[in-house]
Amino acid sequence: MMDEDGTPTHLWRNHRLRKIMLFVTVPGVLLGTASMTAAYSSGWMTPAPPKPVCKPTVVPAPHRGSFTVNVMNATGVEGTAAKVAAGLAKRKFTIGGISNAPDSWYVTQPAVVHYGPAGLDQALLTASQIPGAKLFEDVRNGTSVDVVVGIGYKDLVPMPERLKPIPSEVAVNVYNTTYKTGLAKVVAKEVKARGFKIKDVSNDPLQTMQLGTAVIRYGEDGDLAAALLKQHVPRAQLVKIDRKGTRLDLVIGNAYTGLTPLADVPPLPVRPKAEVPTVSRPCKDS
Repeated sequence: MMDEDGTPTHLWRNHRLRKIMLFVTVPGVLLGTASMTAAYSSGWMTPAPPKPVCKPTVVPAPHRGSFTVNVMNATGVEGTAAKVAAGLAKRKFTIGGISNAPDSWYVTQPAVVHYGPAGLDQALLTASQIPGAKLFEDVRNGTSVDVVVGIGYKDLVPMPERLKPIPSEVAVNVYNTTYKTGLAKVVAKEVKARGFKIKDVSNDPLQTMQLGTAVIRYGEDGDLAAALLKQHVPRAQLVKIDRKGTRLDLVIGNAYTGLTPLADVPPLPVRPKAEVPTVSRPCKDS
């Protein structure tokens, strides 16, 4: 089909369509560009500044023995609470009650540490001993915490390496089992002069008769202290007994002749610089 001027109809229509689109599009582009420019100049299109990153607050940790830890068993395995309590006690925490959690408490985590508003740092320190432990704030007063051991519990964190003690950290009872009256006082004075702490001085309360140089009695936690004292008492025999703490018994026997010369005592180990324990309080997003 042809128009009056001889132009094919479809060509004429395409030409008209291009004119219309150009008439509509060009002003729109110009208007949009102007609007975008105005928006940027007004600050409307400026990206919002990033929110500051929330960082935990690191503070000195409370002393482990300054608050009470109650341990509750929610695992269904008998003896778990007592086991966890014993492990925390070895780590110098003060243990309060040991019990089963209410039957309605279903704890899938390794542990949940309950604490009050004043006990956040204490809870953080306690939770750090149980990998995967979570915190739960309640309305209790004071700084005591409850450790509810859950079915996900595996073990406590490894014990830190024990430092070898120095004489001023070792308490010693000096006991005499010989017929030499006053020998315990003489030995106690000499041991004290080497820096040890002297406690009880008397005849052996267990009424033993020692034929050798001496016996050093110690409990489970006193092995390192006993090894240190043995360096000062020649041929002393180490005897482990059922006792809590690190206090030692130096039981003088009939073969005792004197302490090891100071020149022959091994030098004290070099102490690493003690690090101040800390806890990280979780940040609170605004």
